[in-house]
Amino acid sequence: MNLVIDIGNTRSKYAFFQEDRLIGVNYRLDSILEDIRVWKEKGEKVWIFLIFDHCLLNSAISFHNINQIIYDPIFKPHDNIQITKSDIQLAIKEQADYWLEASPALEVPLKIGYATPETLGFDRIAICVGAKSYYPGASLLVIDSGTCITYNYVSAEGVFLGGNISPGLEMRFNGLHRFTARLPLVTPTETYGGIGQSTEEAIRNGVMSGMLFEVQQYIECFLGQYPEGHVLITGGNAHFLERHLTPDILFCKYLSFVGLNEILKYVKKSNY
Repeated sequence: MNLVIDIGNTRSKYAFFQEDRLIGVNYRLDSILEDIRVWKEKGEKVWIFLIFDHCLLNSAISFHNINQIIYDPIFKPHDNIQITKSDIQLAIKEQADYWLEASPALEVPLKIGYATPETLGFDRIAICVGAKSYYPGASLLVIDSGTCITYNYVSAEGVFLGGNISPGLEMRFNGLHRFTARLPLVTPTETYGGIGQSTEEAIRNGVMSGMLFEVQQYIECFLGQYPEGHVLITGGNAHFLERHLTPDILFCKYLSFVGLNEILKYVKKSNY
C-alpha cells in the first residue's frame, strides 16, 4: 500500500493507494494540532505519527500495511507548529520499506521544459503527471485553484511547457482588506456575480467574478490553440468555479495525490 503525503501552504493532506486505486483520504490537521504542539515542545519526534494515526483511524487502514511513502514538503508553519524535513524523514524512515521525498531533482514521468527547473514547485509537477495519466498523448491545461492559482501546460508529447501563477481566492480578499483603509475582509460564497448592492457584495462579486473570468479566458485561449486539448481543474477552491464552467472540463479533487502516486510507482520501477 502507498501513502502519499502533500504538505502544502495552507493545509496538509494524505491519501492511500492500493496500486492505482485511491482507498482513503484525510485533509486536515486541525483536530490534532494541540497534541502535535505538546509533543514538539517535549522534543519528541513521535508527534509525526499522531498525524498518521489520525488519518489511519479515519480511514480504517492499518499502518502495518503501508510499505511505500512519497511526500511533497513545503516547510511552512501550520499555526504555531513547524514541520521540518528532519521530523518527517526520521518518522518515515522507521516506517516505510521504500520512501521518496519530492524534489526538483527527482526523475518523473514528464519531461520538464522549464528555464529554471530548480524553482519549479513539485505540486505543479505532480498535478501535471496526474493529468497526463488521465489523458496520455493529449495537450493539457492543468489549473490548480489553491493558495495561488497556477496555470500549467503540458504538450501532447508529455513535456511540461511552463505556465503562469496568479493570486488565489483568499489572497485576493486579504489583499483588498490589508492594503486599504476601510474595505472589510469578505469571505467567499457559492453564489456570486452581478452588480453589488453593498461594499461587501461589491468585493465578493469583484473578487470571485474576476477569478472566474480570468480562468475562463485562460481556458478559451488554450482551447483556441489546441481544440483537441483537455482542461483539468483541481485545488481547494475549484468548487467555486465548477458550476460556472462547461461540463467538458474535468474537475479532479485528488489530482495531486494521483500524480504523486504515479511518480512513486515510476521511480521505484525505474530503480529496479
